[in-house]
This record gives sequence, structure tokens and C-alpha cells, in this order.
Amino acid sequence: MTRSSLCLIVLVALAASPAAARDRVNPADRLIRDPDRGQVVAGRALREGLRAAAPEAAARTAVAVPLPDGAVQLDSTWYDLQDMGSLGHRIEVGADGRVHVTWQDEFCELGGGCPPNLNAPQPHPNRGMGYAVRDAAGVWTHHGKVRDPGIPACCVPDLGGGFGALALAPDGRAVIAQHLNEDGCDLRGTLHVQSAPGSSTWDAQISPVVAPSLLFPQVAARPQGGFAMLGEVPRGGLYDETEALRTSWLPAAAASYSCFTWTTGPWTAFFPTALLRDGRAGFPSMAAASDGRVGVAATDFGGNVFLVESSNGTFAAPTLTVRVLTSYTDAQVTASDSTSLQFRPSIHCHLAYNDTTPHVVWSELQARRSGGSVVYSDHRSRIRMWSPTRGLETVHQVAAGVADRYDDLDQGLAGPIAGFNTLSVDWPQVGFSADGFETYVAWLRFTDAQIDPTADAGLPGVVTGLGVGDIACSVTRPGQSWSVPQNLTNTPSTDERYFSLATRNPDARAHVVFQASATDQAGCSIIGDRGATPGNLLRRIAYLERPLTASVLDAPIAAGAAPRTLRVSPNPVFAPARATFALAAASHPRVLRIVDVAGRTVADLDVPAHESAVRWEGRRDDGRPAATGVYFARVAGARDTPVARFVLAH
Repeated sequence: MTRSSLCLIVLVALAASPAAARDRVNPADRLIRDPDRGQVVAGRALREGLRAAAPEAAARTAVAVPLPDGAVQLDSTWYDLQDMGSLGHRIEVGADGRVHVTWQDEFCELGGGCPPNLNAPQPHPNRGMGYAVRDAAGVWTHHGKVRDPGIPACCVPDLGGGFGALALAPDGRAVIAQHLNEDGCDLRGTLHVQSAPGSSTWDAQISPVVAPSLLFPQVAARPQGGFAMLGEVPRGGLYDETEALRTSWLPAAAASYSCFTWTTGPWTAFFPTALLRDGRAGFPSMAAASDGRVGVAATDFGGNVFLVESSNGTFAAPTLTVRVLTSYTDAQVTASDSTSLQFRPSIHCHLAYNDTTPHVVWSELQARRSGGSVVYSDHRSRIRMWSPTRGLETVHQVAAGVADRYDDLDQGLAGPIAGFNTLSVDWPQVGFSADGFETYVAWLRFTDAQIDPTADAGLPGVVTGLGVGDIACSVTRPGQSWSVPQNLTNTPSTDERYFSLATRNPDARAHVVFQASATDQAGCSIIGDRGATPGNLLRRIAYLERPLTASVLDAPIAAGAAPRTLRVSPNPVFAPARATFALAAASHPRVLRIVDVAGRTVADLDVPAHESAVRWEGRRDDGRPAATGVYFARVAGARDTPVARFVLAH
């Protein structure tokens, strides 16, 4: 088996197939409809016989489903290719507390009609990225489609666009990359730099026309100035790996674009394709470090995982450092069945920097030996992470019995169909607490209980979009293992997919933007879903801030709740720095007791009458330094006093 990130129309011949694992990214005998142009690209199967053999599926009754508790709907879309291409950053929280999000939308309200006419030559002529921002007071402002009306139409006007990503410039402006034919000459990567922080207008920076076009662009903003843009050439009609990766450098926003005068630098080849099994990388991810480095991470399906860093963001050869993060070989794969202990990368990975430290996460599926070949199955799949401080580790692995049949419904073939659904754990993202002390890894996960066998694209027996996804998250700290995954969305009938996790997550809360089904018709078939009008089902774009139960950081109390009367700052406390506890003043003296996770008293701090703060030097009552760990503080002997949880680190 293998898979693609894209919900394409991949129609499978109805003839019975023997049970077998898939040994390449897209199996043969497929018909694939290109979502950008709508034409069908024929494989060895015959289109005419396929449709003639399949009776129309009976219409299902659609049932409205809720958003997760606490989620805010930002928009809705009739377009279901939010996952096209790579895991770019689509949500960021600025140092000023503002939350910036971007998402792909069909913008049918701008022309073409809503819902879109799927019989039109281009059902989504206004497709592109939307943008919204939430201010520090919690108020959302929706700025609509990201575009620059001042760009001249140098050729035949064409508004179509696609997947993009977001970064924040040092001055707080949002920068959004998207592939957009804004000048009517080529569908290629374009940077849109916000005219000013908070502005609803954009200054487009146009990249050079090359063949083939570079799509699904991402952007990284260097704190020292300048922007790096990443573009890729996907395998047209398949969208499971990339034919090429290129970067373009923009040292500063340029003058207004005029026809055929490019404002970003030339597209530069940088990725070590000679190290890849077939010369093709999986979908990449780009991010910037605080010291000005810019990195791109990508998997090699069935091979290894790579991180390429440019010291100044230009990706010129002298600035490059290439790291191979894994040491997998085919010779290591010997078991021919589900007992195999070998796992290999799928096509999704994500990169984020904690200050200057890169963290790369990716999904892996099981590798088995079949004669002289290595084949892959979505059996006990796992999420992996590498960082130079923690090394290579498994964040989460699917337990036996959780998703044993999730991928095994299509014609007896083991593994999800490429182009339709994810692995049972996939779409991994990495982010951090605002102070960098905690690392958060989130992923999309499916279970056997979430399989929906009615998602058959009108072709009975060919299961495509497999049910209802949820977003899970695990937490770790220096020297500690990963927490038990927390289900952030926990909606048994709502399909959440294509999420993005912020790099910086204040207040011990995961900040995510995602797409959620509007009805129980979830999954991915006929460009997205099924039903009486497949492909035209409404989906919601939603934002969620979810407190992380495994966090030990002191998050502010929710708005409208009782005021907190005990705070600790800083948190974590890095010895020998002092910890300051702020509490309500009282007319009598009190004792603030600090205990460890076992409930043992570590220190008692005297709080004089009328005082509202007390400091602790990180020492036990016997004078010895307290060990690194999690501690709790509360007023001794008092009732209904909040407990402050904090971390002491040396």
C-alpha cells in the first residue's frame, strides 16, 4: 500500500483483487481525475468499463454535525483540497498575542456561483488562500481572499490558485505564499506581503515563470529580514510525491510588479535528489530559526528523512547543510508479515524551530519483505520525531486492536488507497509552548470504530474516504517521555482534517486551524465526499484553542471564571532564579507550602500579614537545592485556595 496526501478521484477497477500489500506510492490500474483541470488521466484500467460496471449509489441522508467544543468557525468552503501538497504552516501566534490563520477556499461568492458548478470547465475560478486575524482582545477580523488588485493581467486573466502557507515578518506583518495565476501568465508560487501590520491589502511578489510550474509554495520569514519561498513540482494527477523542489529568495519587498519583471529571485535547486530512492521526495516543510537559518525537511517514501538548512535563507550551495535524520535500509527488512518491527517514512513531514533547534516530525508505516521487494502496510503505524537535543524517537505508535482494519476495506488490498485517505496516524505537526519549555506534537488519527464503508464514490465495494478523523496531541519536556495522546477535537461524527498547529502556543494551549465536515458525510471521494451531489458538500474552516492536560505550565484562567488568587512566575523556574508567588493579601500571616508530585512537603514559606507575594530560592527546608521536577504550591491549611503547578529546572 501507499498513499497520497490529496483527496483526488482515484477510481479503482471493480474486478476482484487478491489480498496484497502495496509496494509503491500509487498502484497501477487507476483512473485519476486532475482536480485543477477536471480531465481524467487514464491508467491501464478502462474508464468506460469502470463506470458501466458500477450502479449509482443510493442517496444518503445527511445529518448536521457539531464543531468541537470551544471551536470557532471562521469560514466555510465547497473545496476539499486543503491537504494538497505539503504541511506548510497555516497558523501562527505573534509575540503580540495576535493569531494569524490562512486556509484554501473556493471563494465562489466572488464569481462562478455557490455552490460551484462542477460541470463547468473550471468549477473554482476564484480559488486561493483566505486570511483572518484575532487581536489580543479575542476579536476575529476576516480579510477575505489574499490578492493584490494592482497586479496587471499580462496574459489571459486567470484567477485560479491553490495551496499556500503563512509566516510572520519581524514587524508583525503576515506573509502568505500561494500558487496563483494573478497576472494571468503562469500558475506559480507568489508571495503576498501584508502592506502593514493588520492591513487588509497585500503587495504581491511574483516569482519567475519556469516549466513545469512550481506549486504549493511555502514561506519562511527570517528575523533578520528577507523571505524564502519553497515551491514544488508535484506528480500531476497523482500528487503523492514531488518531481522537484526549488526555493526563491526575496531579500526585501520589491517595487510594484510589471509584466515579465520578476520580483523574487530565481528558482534554485537545492535538495539532494541523488540520495532519494527514485529521485522524488515526499511533501516538504519549510521554517526559519531565530538565528536566520532556513530549513526544509522532507521524507523519501520508504527511505529516509532529510533536513536541508541554509545559513542565510538563500539556499545557495555554500550556505547548505544536509542532514540525513534516519539510517534505514531495505536490508533491515526481513519479516514478511505483521510481526515486522521495521517501519519506513510515508510522504508527510513537518518542520519547526524552537528558537534555533530544529524539530522534524513525520509518519511511518510498516515495512515487510515480499520476495525480493519491500512492501508497506498501514499496520501499527507511528509518529516519529528528530531533534538534535532529543535524537530520534517515537512519539506515538498505534496499539494492536485500535486500527487493525482501518486500511483494509478496498478489494482486499492492505493499505489506504493513494489519493484518498491518510494513514491511521498521519499529518504530524510540531510546535512549542510560548517559552519553549514544552514540545507539542499533534497528528490526525483514525480508528477502526471510525470506518465508514458507505464512502464508496458511487462504486460499491470500492471504499475511498474512510470515515471520521480526530486531532490528537502529545506533550513532552526536557528529559521526559511523551504524554498519553489527548484527543483535541473528540467528535465521533465530525470529520476534522487538514489541520495546522501553531509554532508558538501560549498559555499551555494547542492552537490549531482545521477543516471540519458540516454533515456526517465525511471522507474523501469525488473530490472530497459522497452523497447526492458528491464534491459539493460544505465544509467549515474552524479555529480551536485547547488546553493541554499534560502540560505543567501555568495557563491563565478562562474568561468569565473566578479570578486566580495564586500565581507563580516565571514558569518554568530555571534555578538559581527565584520563583515569585503572587496571592491575595490577607490581614493575618500565612504559610505557602510547596510539595512535590508525591505530595511530600519540600518547603514552607512564611507570608507576612498584608503581603501579596513571596519568593522561593529553589531550596528545600533543609537548605539543599530542590531537584528538577514538577511542584505544586498552595496556602497551607486554607480551603478553596487554587493550586499553582510549576516546573523547577536546573
